[in-house]
Amino acid sequence: MLKLLAASSPLEHVVPHDLHMRWGPFEMNNQMLMALVAGILMLLVFPVLFRRSLTDGRPPVGKMRNFFESILEFLRVEVIRPALKENTDRFLPFLWTLFFFILFCNLLGQIPFGEILTLITNRPSHLGGTATGSPMTTMALAVCAFCFIHGSGIVQVARSLINGTYGHHGHHEEHSSNGEPGHEAAHDLQHVRGEALGADVPQNVEALGNPTKHYADDEHHKHHHERPDDGHLHGDDHGHGKKMNPVAAILAAPFLYLWNFAPHPFAPNWAMDVPMWFVLLILELIGALIKPFALTVRLFANMIAGHIVLAALVGLIILAPSILGQIGVGIPVILLSLLIRMLELFVAFLQAYIFMFLTTLFIASAVAPEH
Repeated sequence: MLKLLAASSPLEHVVPHDLHMRWGPFEMNNQMLMALVAGILMLLVFPVLFRRSLTDGRPPVGKMRNFFESILEFLRVEVIRPALKENTDRFLPFLWTLFFFILFCNLLGQIPFGEILTLITNRPSHLGGTATGSPMTTMALAVCAFCFIHGSGIVQVARSLINGTYGHHGHHEEHSSNGEPGHEAAHDLQHVRGEALGADVPQNVEALGNPTKHYADDEHHKHHHERPDDGHLHGDDHGHGKKMNPVAAILAAPFLYLWNFAPHPFAPNWAMDVPMWFVLLILELIGALIKPFALTVRLFANMIAGHIVLAALVGLIILAPSILGQIGVGIPVILLSLLIRMLELFVAFLQAYIFMFLTTLFIASAVAPEH
């Protein structure tokens, strides 16, 4: 029985195994099945827990709902909003989904379905497994993040072109990353969320419900819109330029987004600036490709490491030549395995958080006008 549980190699517990489930050209392995189970669980759990809105003023009911709401609010207030500012609610659905899908995959991988079936049936079973322990799964998540990051950057440029704010993000526009006039956030405590604060300053608790409105400085808007027109262009004075046709903006946005990947002063030394811009552009493009690769490897490697260590420890038991030796090795192995299991549970949450957090930072860089 120990031989069945330990398998011939520790890697047997982390490599994909064919389940002989085929639909035409498609076949499913155990890691694909667990990814599907994680998605189905999300579709079942969240609509049930959050089927009643809070618009009626009654508090939420249920410990499970409170548990998930505490996680959602922490991610929104403490992690996502400091980076995305007024764009927070715009990207919340994607980032929340990304976090919980990875978390569900990680936690399902902690349940030894295959080992339990092996004990019951006395036959090797590979049902179950960690979906994020497959590089294909983590690569797919990283590709989704990559497309969303740069797609959001292109959309941001298009919005700025349509609104006439492209290229105007001076001192008073440092937080106008949604393509609309911003505010002097660095000098206005009533409209800024300090990076070191646990929440907004007490005077601005309304920001918890509507960060988009909160980060739009009403006084700044009033100051600019009520200022008399002196007959000059507003591009330099008010952060506005000529608005562009939406079709032209959509066509121009990808090229301008790529153009802004690297700084381009081009004055007064054109002969030096143009080659340097080209070199920096190549480096930035390489960096843009390395980011999803790093996301892929980090999540994949961390999720298989614990399983390999546990399998190797269990394999040490059967290597003992006698029953007494196996007992002597098994007792410390069991205690150490419990500690590793607790560490794996922490890593399951940590890796979901890191993947989502890094994606948030990459999105923030893509939609920031100064970048």
